[in-house]
Amino acid sequence: MTVDPEPVGDGIADELPPRPWWAPLTLVAFVTLVVCSYIGTAVSTKWVNTNPEALLLLSSRVRHLVAVAGGGIAFWSYFWIGFFRLGLAFVVCHLIGRAYGRTVLIWFGKYLGVRAEQIHKIMDMFHHAEWFVIPFFAGSNVVAAISGITRVSARRLAVLLSIGLVVRLVFWWLVARIADDQIDTVLDFLNKYQTPALIVSVVLTVVFVGVNVRRGRNFEL
Repeated sequence: MTVDPEPVGDGIADELPPRPWWAPLTLVAFVTLVVCSYIGTAVSTKWVNTNPEALLLLSSRVRHLVAVAGGGIAFWSYFWIGFFRLGLAFVVCHLIGRAYGRTVLIWFGKYLGVRAEQIHKIMDMFHHAEWFVIPFFAGSNVVAAISGITRVSARRLAVLLSIGLVVRLVFWWLVARIADDQIDTVLDFLNKYQTPALIVSVVLTVVFVGVNVRRGRNFEL
């Protein structure tokens, strides 16, 4: 008689089937996306005015979405690039969750600065309202990984994620339109002081990475 592995922690089983052959590829893809995101943050003060499309491809974080949307980028360029970049990151993290299970959540804590309390809270919300959490947190790597750990079906994930990305992108575009004058002031400032702003941005990015790694040394989930 076989016995199913009992759920641990927040109801996610530790025992997993053998990792698929493509598992290492998801890690390569994730590291590449993280590096691109850090580069995007570092050059954002310059590229937000000079190359907004490339900035969104590197990183579609909220601050970049708003800054780019407040500039001169066309809506459909903003929408499809943002949709692709956010969707790609979510799918990669989903596949990592499927391949590596709870281990990926420990990596998030050790190397990306995600707190254990935050992970547990999201896991609890996910188990109670998966249909709400996926679209609402469509930009969250942790939610994406948990959706893979819990084996959310591809069809269900595609629907929920698409809804979340559409709402997210349209919402921040509208916010940027409403706050157009304020954003223009910031963009004009960054355009005027591109070099100093770029240096400060690079330094802050390096410090942020260092703080995350140092804080994650004693991480326990």
